[in-house]
Amino acid sequence: MIGCVILTHGDLCFGLKDTLEGIMGKQEGLSVISNAELGKEELLSALQKKINQKIFVDGVVIFVDMFGTSCWQTAKKVAATVSGKKPEIAVITGVNLPMLVKFFALRASLSLNQLVFQVKQEGEKGIRTET
Repeated sequence: MIGCVILTHGDLCFGLKDTLEGIMGKQEGLSVISNAELGKEELLSALQKKINQKIFVDGVVIFVDMFGTSCWQTAKKVAATVSGKKPEIAVITGVNLPMLVKFFALRASLSLNQLVFQVKQEGEKGIRTET
């Protein structure tokens, strides 16, 4: 199974999880981490613990809220540490609800790389401007 960790500032990760599961039901392999009250090393340790779960044998996508932030830096560090090993890790920034719905709808039928491509496209389609 390809797993998912939502790593965000404050309570955003909890709101996304609750809303997603309100739409799609409880999802196996979904973990959330807030950086609230965690130092860099504590955040790194929490993320490593989540991705080392045995159910994530087919890979893990770490969704973070903002590029360049402590959440993103931590996700990139963990991904670089396990590069070439199992599980494979992808990091996607700018997490939004359409991305998560697409992820959970397709994760059983696509490879990690195919899934990341589809999720990225869905996230971009979810951004609209009306003038």
